[in-house]
Amino acid sequence: MLTKSLAALALLLPASCATPDVPTGETWLWRCDSGVTFTSRNTTGGNAEVVAGGQTYRLPGVIAGSGVRYFDGRVEYWEHGGEAMLNGAAGGPYENCRH
Repeated sequence: MLTKSLAALALLLPASCATPDVPTGETWLWRCDSGVTFTSRNTTGGNAEVVAGGQTYRLPGVIAGSGVRYFDGRVEYWEHGGEAMLNGAAGGPYENCRH
């Protein structure tokens, strides 16, 4: 009985944490509380291209509890409900950003 319950739970978890499908190609300008800005664009394969502080970051999509999250081990971009934050990128801080 316990084995069947664990197997059913294992099937549900990846679906609940998966990165949602996000349209590719459109570029968003984000304005942050500190007055700085950055742009993001979703690319093919569930990745994002972020331009901040004169640098371009190509970030792979990763599992997010909510919204969409991209992280390359150094730079993290997270977006949810029209708000975003960017950590580890040049020119920050990028907090409480809106488009």
